[in-house]
Order: sequence, then C-alpha cells, then structure tokens
Amino acid sequence: MAQGDAKQFRDWGLKKDKGEYAETDTYTLAFLSDTYATINIDSTNPQLSNFTVTSGGNIPAATNLVNFTITRLFGTVTFDADDPAQFPKDALNPTDARTLLVYNNTSTNDDGLQVFDLTTDGSTPLDLVNNDLTFQFGAQGITIGLYN
Repeated sequence: MAQGDAKQFRDWGLKKDKGEYAETDTYTLAFLSDTYATINIDSTNPQLSNFTVTSGGNIPAATNLVNFTITRLFGTVTFDADDPAQFPKDALNPTDARTLLVYNNTSTNDDGLQVFDLTTDGSTPLDLVNNDLTFQFGAQGITIGLYN
C-alpha cells in the first residue's frame, strides 16, 4: 500500500452494470480514519455507514464532486470529476485521516465507489494540522474500466 493507491468496490460495479446508478447522481468524498488494508473491496453493499468518517476544521464531513462524467473512448469507460479544492491546514483538522472514500450520495445507502490510500506507509495518518492537502484524481480519472 502506498499513497495514491486506489481500489474500487466490486458491488459498485455490479450495481452500475445493473443500471442502479446514473451519470446525474451526486458523488461525494469523505475522509476516513480506516486504514486502506482494512477496507474490503469484496464486501457486500459497502456504504458510508460502514466506515469511520473523520472531519473538522477545514475537512468537511462530505465534499461533493463537481462535473462528474462518464465517458467512453473505444473500449475504455472513464469516470471522472473536477479535482477537489485544496484542503488548507488548520489546528482543528482531524488527526486521523488515512483514506479517502468516493461514494454515491444519491443512492439510498450512500454506496461506496472507491477508496484511496492517503498514507505513506498504510497506517500513519496525514498531518492536516500542519500541512495543506491537495488531492487530485489521476490522469485516467477517478476510475476506469475496460469493456470488450
């Protein structure tokens, strides 16, 4: 596990393929104190309430993603959104942020889409009290899927 690693929940893919989600749904970020290793992508119906959200200071409990899109180029489907704004350091920011969850805020149970590791070693939380955080999705978007 390394900073920036990501894993997508398999149930999200299943529900997406069944047509339970729409491009117009609202997707949201939440900082978690859960470690990346403890988050099981095979869990059934992972939802926001299954995780420990951490917030305070300049770290909101929920940050809606702007301009969420689903695009397809040949056999590659990309899910993307604008990168969130910088999260400035603050004495009241949480001291236990380890992962970042993207979830579908429109779904009834706030279904999890993907989780990102924010740590450098899998367990040490970010120092958001003394350091600003700029989080950016990769050049490939939030997540990509290959379809044949």
